[in-house]
Amino acid sequence: MNKFRPYLDPRISLNQRLNITLTELAIATKIQKSLDAFLDLLIVKDMFTYEHSVRVALLDRLIAQFIGLNERALFFAGALHDIGKIQTRLELLQKTAGWTQADREEMKQHVMIGHELLCECFSFSAEIIIWHHRFQTQCYPETLPPLLHQYSDITEDTIPRCGRVLALADSYDAAHRINENFGNDQPLTGALIKEKMIASNADQSELVKMLYDANIFTEELF
Repeated sequence: MNKFRPYLDPRISLNQRLNITLTELAIATKIQKSLDAFLDLLIVKDMFTYEHSVRVALLDRLIAQFIGLNERALFFAGALHDIGKIQTRLELLQKTAGWTQADREEMKQHVMIGHELLCECFSFSAEIIIWHHRFQTQCYPETLPPLLHQYSDITEDTIPRCGRVLALADSYDAAHRINENFGNDQPLTGALIKEKMIASNADQSELVKMLYDANIFTEELF
């Protein structure tokens, strides 16, 4: 059983939050159906992974608003960043202790699998999600795939910036899960999570502090 310390007010359900955001972003019906189809695959595979993906999408959108990046691009990247886990063993997705090196190597595959799944329907999201584990100590994938399209210099520079935001939102949400693979073998307080986020994201420590000040990240736990 996955163990998670929620930081969102439970009076508003996660699906309500998702629907509100979809409305605010004015996502076209056709695109929303495509997104729903991918998210439904996560729901069938593992509800925790689905909920994690939605929370990361919501955080990504808020961070994008805060720092002036494209809200839609980061919302979609957050929602779909772990879509490759539909091909990961459920036993591994639900594992919280006793990780082996083989487990870690298998888990790493979800990034490239996700990139392959998204390259046609959500190609810009595919470009971003390839970065979301590239900013940690043992980063992966070691080699980036070639870009799927030719972009302007500004857009090309935006992709890793969006990837860095995605990595922040992903690691913040993951810090609330009891999982020794994330360095958490016991529940962390909100204050300890904040300390961990600042320490493990030295290149973005000022942004992390500002996100806490803006209440996008929070020390409050429910």
